[in-house]
Amino acid sequence: MPRKIFLIQVILILIFATNIWAQNADEGYQALRNGDYKTALSIFEPLAAQNNTGAQAGLATMYYEGLGVQKDEKRAVALAKKAAKKESALAQFILYDAYENGKGIAKDEDKAFDWLQTSAENGYPQAQITIAKMFFLKKDYYRSFNWAQIAAKRNVASAMTLAGNHYALGAGVPQDNAQAYQWYKRAAEYGDAEGQYWLAEMYYTGRGVPKDPVTGKKWMTESARQDFDLAKKWLKQSAK
Repeated sequence: MPRKIFLIQVILILIFATNIWAQNADEGYQALRNGDYKTALSIFEPLAAQNNTGAQAGLATMYYEGLGVQKDEKRAVALAKKAAKKESALAQFILYDAYENGKGIAKDEDKAFDWLQTSAENGYPQAQITIAKMFFLKKDYYRSFNWAQIAAKRNVASAMTLAGNHYALGAGVPQDNAQAYQWYKRAAEYGDAEGQYWLAEMYYTGRGVPKDPVTGKKWMTESARQDFDLAKKWLKQSAK
């Protein structure tokens, strides 16, 4: 999985959708999303000192990723632990990544999974799609599909693609190209590069949908623009 888990234009938008922090920290998150780290820091620091859960999680995010401050993973983990105990799903996800990768704390895969599951259960979309992909790789397709559906309801585009993969492969659900097409189409429209690739592949090959090379090329190009390797290779080969 990508090491950068808090891409401002993607993940923080999802964070706002979950409403998982104290209301007083909202302005700090808005500033963080806008890249105004100085303002975010000025809001989070005094609130975190007052044990505001949302501010602790926000400040942990900043130190964990080095957003407007010098990266300090140990300090981030300490802040995340405080917020995680008070049911901050964001802080719990930080602890998952920290334990999973040994960042700011000793690597511990068991603890990492426990925090990931807790974060997912508390509604954090990035945790939900992460655990869905984890179960898929372990061929635990029932739980994978369940979590993918939950994340997809939160408009996580990559979760829609994963659901499509389940139907395309018949993994834990009856194989159904028509259902796969519907999930890939939703994912593509939400901007997921992998979903765009598989949707394009279906149009090119006529799998689950009438052949339409023009529409296929459109979606393959969109996927390639996002640097999705399979899409770039497809377009390069088709140009020969």
